[in-house]
Amino acid sequence: MFHPQIHRATTELVHRVVQEAFGEEQTILFSNLLKFSFDLYHGNTLWFQACDTAFHDFDHTMQATAAAADLLAAHRKNPVIAVLSQRDWELTIAAMILHDSGYLKRRDDVEGSGAKYSSIHVGRSCFHAWDILPPFGFSRDELRQIQNAICATGISVRMNELPFRDSREWLIGAIVATGDMLGQMAAEDYPERLACLYLEFREASAFSRLQMASFATHKSLLELLEGTEKFYHGYVMHVLDHEWKAVYRLLDDSHGCNPYIDRIRTNIARVKLMASSLASSRHSSIEPTASAARHSRI
Repeated sequence: MFHPQIHRATTELVHRVVQEAFGEEQTILFSNLLKFSFDLYHGNTLWFQACDTAFHDFDHTMQATAAAADLLAAHRKNPVIAVLSQRDWELTIAAMILHDSGYLKRRDDVEGSGAKYSSIHVGRSCFHAWDILPPFGFSRDELRQIQNAICATGISVRMNELPFRDSREWLIGAIVATGDMLGQMAAEDYPERLACLYLEFREASAFSRLQMASFATHKSLLELLEGTEKFYHGYVMHVLDHEWKAVYRLLDDSHGCNPYIDRIRTNIARVKLMASSLASSRHSSIEPTASAARHSRI
């Protein structure tokens, strides 16, 4: 899926916050990274086909990048945990644009969609960062930091088990992971795109044969929809508050309201309505069948 307005809005946001923080002349690398991400996800490179995953696509990458940019701008006004330099911002955005590149298929990969790589996409993304980013001027040590930040987005992540060397590296990872989660769940079309996520899960389960993996736990779209609220309260808020030390709270306004959390809660309410509607339609379609079966036995 590709909505040009999402790409445009993210590009404009990143340019604006970088210009405000470091000056107009410092936006070049950020612009180059965003342009490259467009080419990467649309098949305009020598290595990869265009992204063909239904949920973890270019739009998601841009939404997550926008959330990270908002977090970086908020952190500059109210620094916590560590001070971040312009280079740290560049590492963060580089990690954001590649954090789901592990779903991309190589040119000669003709089987299925990139969703089959769900269980290993974080590792593949790290390999891609190592191979792709050197021409942008990142050193080997900076590539290591970018890889660690990408690893922070993994499901069931344990931040204290990742090899961050100091609080600054840890914070970059926390911002990347938080941006990924906020960008995903606060997206305006998140409820409608859960059907796409279910299709990804189903393909990933079939391809990897990992029947007990986290992405294989939902046996139907209805089950995924009905479990979304529990996923939010039981998992999402835990990692936001504990693994990533509530850096999302940087986005709170003076009244303690957080626009991303507010949008997520609105989306959760919409998902509940969708689940209720789907359950009702399934129930009503089963009733006539059951009634006909009873009559056929009379």
